[in-house]
Amino acid sequence: MQLTQKNIKNNNLLLNIHNLNVFFKTPEGISHVVKDANFNLKKGTCLGVVGESGSGKTQTFFSITGLLANNGYVEGEAFFKDTNLITCDDETRRGFLGKSIGFIFQDPMTSLTPHLNIGDQLAEIAIYHKKINKNKALKKAIEVMDIVKLPSNRDIINSYPHELSGGMKQRIMIAISLMCEPDLIIADEPTTALDVTTQAEILNIFNDLKNNFNIGLVLISHNIGVIAETSNEVLVMKDGQILESGETAKVLTKPKNEYTKHLLSCIPPWIGN
Repeated sequence: MQLTQKNIKNNNLLLNIHNLNVFFKTPEGISHVVKDANFNLKKGTCLGVVGESGSGKTQTFFSITGLLANNGYVEGEAFFKDTNLITCDDETRRGFLGKSIGFIFQDPMTSLTPHLNIGDQLAEIAIYHKKINKNKALKKAIEVMDIVKLPSNRDIINSYPHELSGGMKQRIMIAISLMCEPDLIIADEPTTALDVTTQAEILNIFNDLKNNFNIGLVLISHNIGVIAETSNEVLVMKDGQILESGETAKVLTKPKNEYTKHLLSCIPPWIGN
């Protein structure tokens, strides 16, 4: 275990996952939903995780951030910098989530709190984690809104989620994840239910985050075309297993697995060659 930690420090690894297994207790018995997953992520790079619904993509990252359902449990190692997120105590893990690790959930339409205005929702995470007052938090919110290419004016700050478009809500979700200047952002299906133009704009924001802010990104998607636009490396998952992995360009141009070839046939026409 000490060797794993040393390796992270020497190679600037942000996330190092080794033999990760996720299980759920069900009335029918134990369901093994993620099987011996191994991968890593460096700062300033994006790992794309692609596969159909039920392939284990989201549960992999729920497991390392403590977001599994009550009937789930996890085995293996998941080092974030030099801390094993699997074996650390709940308080330590919660301290990372929202601060050093941002998580963008799948549906921006329902992930925002409907009765709080946007300014309050952006501010509350910085108030909690950074222990700053609301005025400073709102000032930070305005800076972050500029990063996600939203007008940093009082109209949006004072708006409620139902007054914003789907694309604006997704930008707000990204902004919330940036409020504490995280090292890692995990985005679960961040382009679902968005039109193709808005999808492209959101992916451009993710590219800016990794290239200009040195943030490590995990982009989870069922759409390999979305992964192609952003990720440096890719994992292809099916039935809880990683079927293929490697540099995105190599995997997409010379796929070895038949399932990867099938996913490539689904790339939409707006993705470039």
